[in-house]
Amino acid sequence: MSLLSVMMLLLYGSLRTCVQNWDAGEKKIAEVNQLAVVQKFFKNRLESIFPLNDNFSAEEKKFSFQGEQERIQFVSAMPASAGRFGLQLFTLELEPGRGAKGGKISVSIAPFFPLLEGKEWDDEKVVILEKVKKMEFSYFGAEERNDEPEWKNEWLEMKKLPLLISVAIEFINGDIWPELVVSPRIDGQAITENIFGIEDGRFTQDR
Repeated sequence: MSLLSVMMLLLYGSLRTCVQNWDAGEKKIAEVNQLAVVQKFFKNRLESIFPLNDNFSAEEKKFSFQGEQERIQFVSAMPASAGRFGLQLFTLELEPGRGAKGGKISVSIAPFFPLLEGKEWDDEKVVILEKVKKMEFSYFGAEERNDEPEWKNEWLEMKKLPLLISVAIEFINGDIWPELVVSPRIDGQAITENIFGIEDGRFTQDR
């Protein structure tokens, strides 16, 4: 009986260790899968940016792409499976947090076309990553056609897309997301004067 008790104790300890290792492995796989999904989202949406003007009001036209170090706004399209048709205005930003909770990366999505006066779209906001310490966007390009392209921390009040967009993310536990560098499929350098837009619900191009 003593020998059997020792054997059962050893067996229980082994099973407990196996279960803990299994749970840790499952948690790690889930985290990796989540990061892969988020990275694919970043890549697909940033590659398919449209260089559009916001012509929805009587005020001065504003280029839809606006890039800051911890926030980026752009126009892209969702896949058909998402159930959101047409062009969408995306806003990705880091919401700061405190302590062990860290910050959150959220994405806001709203249709990119005008409504009747007095009407407003309801933005859809989703948190896609938590426990984030830092998220930094960088933009590679030139302000003027004859300037040498260089990396910048901001891309504001421009009339074209950057050539490259870099995304770097660090978590509060010290993990660092491999830097993602994306090139928009539409050549932002070539579209300096001919900016597309939407007027009266139709695509237009400035001449």
